[in-house]
Amino acid sequence: MNEREKLQDWILIATDDEQVRQISLHLPDARKRFRYAGPAWDQYQLLYDKRSNYEWCLKHGFPAPQSYIPQTREDFPGRSLNYPFIVKPAVKSNFKRYSKAKAILVGAESDLRTLLGGQLAGIDVRELIYQEIIPGGGRQQWSYAGLFIEGEPLAAFTACRQRQHPPDFGRASTYVVAEHDAEVERESRKVIAALKYTGLAEVEWKRDPRNGQLKFLEVNARCWGWHTLSSRVVDNLPRMLYDYLGGIKLEPVVPRYGARWVKHITDVPVVVDLWRRGDLSIADYLRSMGGNVLGCEWHLRDPFPFFLQFLLLPYLLNRRGY
Repeated sequence: MNEREKLQDWILIATDDEQVRQISLHLPDARKRFRYAGPAWDQYQLLYDKRSNYEWCLKHGFPAPQSYIPQTREDFPGRSLNYPFIVKPAVKSNFKRYSKAKAILVGAESDLRTLLGGQLAGIDVRELIYQEIIPGGGRQQWSYAGLFIEGEPLAAFTACRQRQHPPDFGRASTYVVAEHDAEVERESRKVIAALKYTGLAEVEWKRDPRNGQLKFLEVNARCWGWHTLSSRVVDNLPRMLYDYLGGIKLEPVVPRYGARWVKHITDVPVVVDLWRRGDLSIADYLRSMGGNVLGCEWHLRDPFPFFLQFLLLPYLLNRRGY
């Protein structure tokens, strides 16, 4: 395909974990044909498999949610992890196909047995990890995202992922605020430095409201859903990556905080859900939509994607609930 479509030296920007996995497994061949900034498999497998990722966190002293790694279907946490907890994928692809969820809550060992023998019967238990529930909503969800070179930030910023769908165990953010948090930045830079990472990445955290401690969730070693917010904070990250891979010297960028990002088609149902629960008032929602807000679907020079996205509604309702 590279030769047929004359794509030699084109730049690859991955947007999905499986894309990163395939490129990392064949990195030398990929770099013969394309320009690409991303990890090789020996590094990426630490991020791709959450079981390996959890052990890596413990080794490097990064605080992570208390977890249990089952070896067989009869391997239960016992006293090492208190119920209720969540069952989540160590590897996402199969889990999403069987569960249509990011994580599943279990309240007792009987619930876990039922889940493993029923809904998740087709999944190898070695693709699962059991993890404590960190309470709190979007105000506890944080990221440090940007472009990194050899473990150092070139253009990166912290952001609070205030709303997500579904609200409890969200698959994707729907409303994000570029807001500085010194602790999130400091701890994220330690993670990126330990990986000596080069490329686009998002480091995800959740602050435990019970003790205020940040807990590491994952690194998305690729472009992420709300990356366009960067254009209001540190500049156009994909363009900066393009310039870097083209040999152009770039200077570090100081973030300009305050901008917000929203994806209306998924955010509105989340807002309705939160309003029904009493977790968000209509007045608070309207205030969140004022000022420097970037709608990811709308651009005056190209309005068609905004309207065409509504064709996705039947798919979203069928596959995700909304």
